[in-house]
Amino acid sequence: MLTFAEEMFGQTRDWFVGHREEDLPSVRCTPDLVGKWLLDEWALQFEMGSNRMRWPTVDFRRRLRSELGDGVEMFNERGWVDDPRSYHEDPPPLTDPIIEPRHLGPTRFEHLMFTSGYEPHVGEPGRERWLAYEANATAHAWVLRHPGPPRPWLICINGYRTGSAVIEFVSFNARRLHREFGLNLVFPVSPLHGPRAAGASGDRVIFAGAMNTVHTAAQALWDIRRIKSWVTDVEEAPAVGVSGLSLGGFLTALLVCFEDDLACAIAGIPESDLVRGMRRNVEPLLPPFYEQWGLSWRSLERVNRAVSPLAMDPLLPPEKLFIFAGLVDRWVRPGNVKGLWERWGRPEICWYKGGHLSFPIEPEVRKFVARALERSGLISQS
Repeated sequence: MLTFAEEMFGQTRDWFVGHREEDLPSVRCTPDLVGKWLLDEWALQFEMGSNRMRWPTVDFRRRLRSELGDGVEMFNERGWVDDPRSYHEDPPPLTDPIIEPRHLGPTRFEHLMFTSGYEPHVGEPGRERWLAYEANATAHAWVLRHPGPPRPWLICINGYRTGSAVIEFVSFNARRLHREFGLNLVFPVSPLHGPRAAGASGDRVIFAGAMNTVHTAAQALWDIRRIKSWVTDVEEAPAVGVSGLSLGGFLTALLVCFEDDLACAIAGIPESDLVRGMRRNVEPLLPPFYEQWGLSWRSLERVNRAVSPLAMDPLLPPEKLFIFAGLVDRWVRPGNVKGLWERWGRPEICWYKGGHLSFPIEPEVRKFVARALERSGLISQS
């Protein structure tokens, strides 16, 4: 029988870690780890607090109810719930993007732009609103490439609320990947992020209704596949890998359900289950009469299956798949990462002792990414 002290310690540990998965590595509450936890928690509460102040109007609630109800009906009728791949169309190849020189201090790079061409299906809820986001119709990417003969490329997919060149270069340690490892790099900007935003970067992705979230993922997949075609066919890349962070990790997991010739896929701190993640963080903010609006998490889960990497099989074998995640991550809980790891056939995974925002300073992460790139043949290290 547990003593009172043992029971309280167990409850504190569960609260600190954020999960009760018995088969994940255990952690000890050190001052360093607590600091990383607090940084995550502060950032998460700031994000949630900014949305807590936006009380939904009657018109907004009606729109949410109407779109979600119509979406479930349409997705069921079209078979997209049972066969999520059928929701997506193959995009045309990208052959002639606009490319302009840019620089950040001494770092010279290129700004790639093209008309996305993505449109939600005719009659799909939220289609007109989505197409009215004018800035989002132009796809953007940041490019670091070497002169000379073709080299391997790595597609680096940004996280939630990011999308600027300076943040992505730091987050992905672009200097090391480009200069030390010799890779060519392309950083697609996800829909409604960076120069594509409608408001602040990432606004209207999560808190503007279910269909906005679905269209964000669907258009991101469309744009990234077009960029991959440019890298492969125009730049003649001998090999292409993909790496994503947070929301970009989710999109990485989605991409491997449609592209079978990638050298590797590295999902960093990936939110593999958007609905489960939203429910954990958003539900406490919702009023008790949420269900009376005609909204339900079950309906949200059904429409999100069309863009869920957990609803489709990856087209790459486990030896080409890699995951890294923090054991005290407050944004993406370890249980969600574990779901992707199992869906991917339990590939190599790095559980580091840190949170969502500490990955750039984690030595284990840097070593893991280098090992993944080397094992996939994108780089060679002496």
